[in-house]
Amino acid sequence: MKLNSFNLSEQVNKKRKRICRGIGSGKGKTGGRGLKGQKSRSGVSINGFEGGQMPLHMRMPKHGFKSRSKMKKTILKTDFLNFCFERNLIGKKNTLKIEDIESLSKAKKNTYIKFLMGNKLSNAINVEAHSASENVIKEFKRLGAEIKIIKFSKKSAKVNTDNSISNSKSKKISNSKLKKAESKIANDTEKTSQSKTDKIEKGILKTKKKVESKIVDNKNKASQSTTDKKEKKIIKTKKKVESKIVDNKNKASQSTTDKKEKKIIKTKKKNK
Repeated sequence: MKLNSFNLSEQVNKKRKRICRGIGSGKGKTGGRGLKGQKSRSGVSINGFEGGQMPLHMRMPKHGFKSRSKMKKTILKTDFLNFCFERNLIGKKNTLKIEDIESLSKAKKNTYIKFLMGNKLSNAINVEAHSASENVIKEFKRLGAEIKIIKFSKKSAKVNTDNSISNSKSKKISNSKLKKAESKIANDTEKTSQSKTDKIEKGILKTKKKVESKIVDNKNKASQSTTDKKEKKIIKTKKKVESKIVDNKNKASQSTTDKKEKKIIKTKKKNK
């Protein structure tokens, strides 16, 4: 088919409406914009304006560019299988199921697995996948193996933990990790218990020291108070004695002066 052989219908090639071409055109004077106003001017864009309220095109939620219906894919090459053979991760299995591939490749559950061609395979093994390229299928046939292509369905794609790969090295690694974790937990518990007991002992020693210091302070205060009271009593008695002596002296001197004055008065009266 050529471009000049297309037969386009009349609806496709509609004629453009020519505005501002006189009264006979149907939209002549104002060109379909009406009379004066902001919307009749050029360079105005107030299509979504709602009087200051948040407009609808800005109110709607944003989801970005990722489509929600898109399925998750994990694309693997034949190099991945060679790597598994070198590290003895597959073991003595003749077929690799989708669950095994997900566990080995650390892919998420319910993913679409696809195989592409990389380096040539070193060993033959049967593999399950959702799709594969033609070169990969040829490479498997060359070694006398197969790729079983299975239809992808999210509901039926459930991982069975019982059918996962049983590898001696992976088991050893997992056991060593578990032992390390258990030893760490035991050490942490011992440390926490020791720290708690140390804190309790320190608190008891602090309280003992406080009590002993309070007892000593009270004894010192009591002894000081008794000595202070005795000293105060002695000072009071001294003051009282001194005041009495002074009073007696004053009384004696006053009595002598009074007697002398009386004698003088008597002598004066006799002379008269």
